[in-house]
Amino acid sequence: MPQFDQLMITYEVGDDGVRHARLSDDALNYVLTFIKDTAAKPPAGIAAAVQEGHDHVLRNIDGVTDAQATWKPAPGQWSILETMAHIVTVKRVTVALSAHLGAGNMPPGFGPHLEKEESQDGVTLAKFETIAEARESAQSAHDELLALIEKVDGMDRDTRFRHFFFGSMNAREWACFQRIHDGDHFPQLESVRLSPGFPAS
Repeated sequence: MPQFDQLMITYEVGDDGVRHARLSDDALNYVLTFIKDTAAKPPAGIAAAVQEGHDHVLRNIDGVTDAQATWKPAPGQWSILETMAHIVTVKRVTVALSAHLGAGNMPPGFGPHLEKEESQDGVTLAKFETIAEARESAQSAHDELLALIEKVDGMDRDTRFRHFFFGSMNAREWACFQRIHDGDHFPQLESVRLSPGFPAS
């Protein structure tokens, strides 16, 4: 069975000339089962799952300097800071989305146009100048997610928003998805640190 550090999505250019995300059938089934099973747990169980992912992300940036955090393995590839900006962006968006879904409505401006791959994949709104700023923002976004999870038992379960890859999810399931999203970026953070030319300090 796949492990969280083996779920990294790969990309291929399709017949339409556009880059599309790819995941093996085994890994996809693992993700869908994980989200379903974790969403069935009480809030403490969901919180424990997302806490594990958050802790692993922070361990991957332990000891990283600002010079290392801004370094890119190659043109067009993300630095550690850019990867962290994406992780934080998705977590912030998920908290806001889940709060609305849990109240039985969609956030303003959300609709089918945002359920497409090109609208979701790689979305990054945050921007960090230092690794300390990235860590602080990651912790703040995580704390907001945990606060939301505490309230999931009283939330609506019928209102849903579609993830382009993992399908339609309610507030509870989107919260669980964060464990998957953090896990998808474990190997990305690690691969930057292991890349040839990575600064010594």
